[in-house]
Amino acid sequence: MTIDKPIALVTGAARGIGLATTRRLCEDGFYVVMVDLKADLLAAAVDQLLDDGADVEGHALSVTDRAAVAALLAGLPRLDAVVNNAAIFWDGAFDALTEKDFTDMFEVNVVGAFVVAQEAAKLLGRKGRIVNVASRAYLAGYAHGAYVASKSAVVGLTRAMAVDLAPRGIFVNCVAPGLIETEMFRSLTPERQQELIAKQPTKDVGQPEDIANAIAFLAAPRTGNITGQVLTVDGGRSLGISLY
Repeated sequence: MTIDKPIALVTGAARGIGLATTRRLCEDGFYVVMVDLKADLLAAAVDQLLDDGADVEGHALSVTDRAAVAALLAGLPRLDAVVNNAAIFWDGAFDALTEKDFTDMFEVNVVGAFVVAQEAAKLLGRKGRIVNVASRAYLAGYAHGAYVASKSAVVGLTRAMAVDLAPRGIFVNCVAPGLIETEMFRSLTPERQQELIAKQPTKDVGQPEDIANAIAFLAAPRTGNITGQVLTVDGGRSLGISLY
């Protein structure tokens, strides 16, 4: 397999932030390996990107399936950047949460990121980049108990990975999106959407491209000496305004 461009792996790449990130990385000269659990959406996204002239390939698999992740990476000639974007989300009042809610969310949002990063680190060389997608919700949020806990764990994992991988020249950082117009946001009731927008300093919703641009900055080979950091992209939501 001969690829002259730097290679990036993006999970949760079939739509939303993952798809926008794939487009941006392709614009920046990357060959992008797209991973998503939803095979039909992934195939459609790959076809569209190829039609647009982007250099991509798609693989339908679960980020929690270590054997599948390892097999995919074994087929790559090298790896330069990893974007851990795959995640699941739902609203749920604390009293209504179940243990399964917690374990399911941690399995994808935290364990999945860990599995992909750990396997990818075997292939990443010096100047390798890992960008984990957390959420501004790691600071707290109403009716997001399991999600907040999982994204807090992603931030902690990012910092721990940054320390362990720094001697190998691999930089690990995290982007924390705020309110972004994605499938997750659209899954909320219109009333809940308006409630969240009203609390935004900008009184607006961010776009997936806003997050893609932040990820691209941290994934770029020319971006050096930054590791273990959280870049919050939330329209000012984390400036101390009430969380409720």
